[in-house]
Amino acid sequence: MATGTKKIILAGGGTAGHIEPALAVAVELQKIDPALQCEFIGTKTGLENALVPSRGFPLKVIPKVALPRKISLSVFKWPFALIGSVFTSIRIIKDASVVIGFGGYVAASSYLAAALLRIPIVIHEANAKPGWANRLGRLFAKIVTVNFGSVQRKWPESINTGMPLRDDIVAVSQLKPSELAELRISQAKEWGLSPDKPIIAVFGGSLGSERINKVVSEYLSSQKYPIQIAHAVGMHNTLPIARTGYFPTQYFHNIARVYAAADIIICRSGAVTCAELAVVNRYAILIPLPIGNGEQEANADELMTKNSATMIKNSEFTADWLGKNIELEIAKSMAYSSTAVTVKIKETAKVIAKLALSVSK
Repeated sequence: MATGTKKIILAGGGTAGHIEPALAVAVELQKIDPALQCEFIGTKTGLENALVPSRGFPLKVIPKVALPRKISLSVFKWPFALIGSVFTSIRIIKDASVVIGFGGYVAASSYLAAALLRIPIVIHEANAKPGWANRLGRLFAKIVTVNFGSVQRKWPESINTGMPLRDDIVAVSQLKPSELAELRISQAKEWGLSPDKPIIAVFGGSLGSERINKVVSEYLSSQKYPIQIAHAVGMHNTLPIARTGYFPTQYFHNIARVYAAADIIICRSGAVTCAELAVVNRYAILIPLPIGNGEQEANADELMTKNSATMIKNSEFTADWLGKNIELEIAKSMAYSSTAVTVKIKETAKVIAKLALSVSK
């Protein structure tokens, strides 16, 4: 690192929900000052290993330390694993000017390391129900930013910035109807699908969802389906065989184009996904992840309120339900798209970048 150059650490890994907001902020930081050195902390197994280097940012890894969700031997090993992860984090961030955390496995270790080194901390909480890492980080943070007003009311010192979004998501949200139609045609052809028929895009998060994948497979096998499906099964899952009206892939690398092409999205209700759906005005069938602290159900509330989504429990989402309800959901999607209005975009990533620089050493 050149003398006088500020080093900014961004801690967020595991899934796209933690990584994409961090990447959006990193991009804004380098727009503000190209000389800034933005460096990510992640784990060896997280999606950050694919996403971060591909965007041109260096990635350092620390041991993954997941908080045990039930009583087992791992409960007794966990404190020692956390301590080891903190010491690894200290070696990485010791010369940083500020640490910006986005929750997830790597954030807790990074927060503790930064606190021990007296390095300023800025956190962003994306979910309607904060996770344990950011609840911990809040105790040490100079600035706390949040995505939901309900969290701001519980954390009165926080700033409601909204969600940092990728530039291409924002760009799609601002397209004229003719431009959106042109992009839909282009993406549909890339998938081998017809832009003249309904298209359903399905994904279960960056790692995929066994439940969602099984439902789609059973639906395709047992129904005379009136729809076309583009389906991301997850980075480490076996790719199904493509067929007429069905395009499988492991991961949607350009999610903005997916939103532009699809009539309905079937997905989990992670905070980033919900924020993206709101901005691009796309109707969704949301299946909240049945673990955690209930944050995914809470994340979906705003979309449900504006009638831009249907939410169904993971255990109730079946091929039979999909077959019986998909045409109704398509009708709801069409009705919503005819009344949707352009959403005012917050410059969240830029705001968080400037806040971080304002407290940096």
